[in-house]
Amino acid sequence: MTSRPSGRAVSSVDMPITLPPHAEPNYRATVLWWMLTRVTSFTEVATARLLLTAVAMTDLDEFHALHSDPAVFQDAPEARHPDRNYSESIIGTFVDDWARWGLGYWSARLAGTRQYIGCAGVRRNEVNWNVYYRFTPVAWGQGYAIEVIRTAAPCAEAIEPGAILQAVMRRSNIASRAVAQRLGMTFCGSLPDHAGAEDLVFQLPAAELR
Repeated sequence: MTSRPSGRAVSSVDMPITLPPHAEPNYRATVLWWMLTRVTSFTEVATARLLLTAVAMTDLDEFHALHSDPAVFQDAPEARHPDRNYSESIIGTFVDDWARWGLGYWSARLAGTRQYIGCAGVRRNEVNWNVYYRFTPVAWGQGYAIEVIRTAAPCAEAIEPGAILQAVMRRSNIASRAVAQRLGMTFCGSLPDHAGAEDLVFQLPAAELR
């Protein structure tokens, strides 16, 4: 179990983070780490392909459309959002995460068109940092989940040194399992979820994410 963070990273710089689009992976990781440890806000982060902004009530229409789409919840249909009010309550929880921890899930949009394509990132729970990635079908198979979580991991580490990331998914969700494995996360076992199905658990220290 990780300890509760003592607070956010402190610096005199507060700016959106933008990395060179064609930088080598090691260079990008070094620059990202340098910048993340010197900013006071992770509410807006730009990667080579995406604009990531803290989930907000202004995202409600797109957020609900995503989380009520049957195609997005093929492996867990009972987890679909039943109505707009439910989605609004979930966003409220995510907004609270940002206020409490200085980090939470992002709304992901394409950098060029600002088209909404999903919700992803990490959020602090009672034990560790939950890894989450859910994208619209048109965005599947393009590596966006890996791009977002690789961006989120150093943010979590900057806020809580030694942060542990955890991803929980249905055994049948092959795509999500593949993402966790590509990120270098370790399979830790399984547990039943609220619907009685088997969930797989993957974990990794944020600093070791590849």
